[in-house]
Amino acid sequence: MNTTICDAIRDGEIIEFEYEGAIRIVEPFIYGTDISGVQLLRGYQIGGFNKANDNSYTWDTFKVEKMSTVKFIGKKFDDKRAGYDPNDPSFKSIFCKF
Repeated sequence: MNTTICDAIRDGEIIEFEYEGAIRIVEPFIYGTDISGVQLLRGYQIGGFNKANDNSYTWDTFKVEKMSTVKFIGKKFDDKRAGYDPNDPSFKSIFCKF
């Protein structure tokens, strides 16, 4: 388990990390495992590279094993985003959630 991710969720800290060779800036909401035991982070991406490459951001799920250099950026979030589901069915078990 990655305690940095749980600390960020607990404290409402926005995180930055490298994912598949690109920087992502994310409000983290749920961290746990899927049915196969793969660790996942569900968050709202607010900056960095996005798949559409059009500066539109949305909810995304990230495989934790593909994330590197996870760090706080010194900014907080304190609201649940529209579309947040604390019982997200993608997760079999949850380490921590907002």
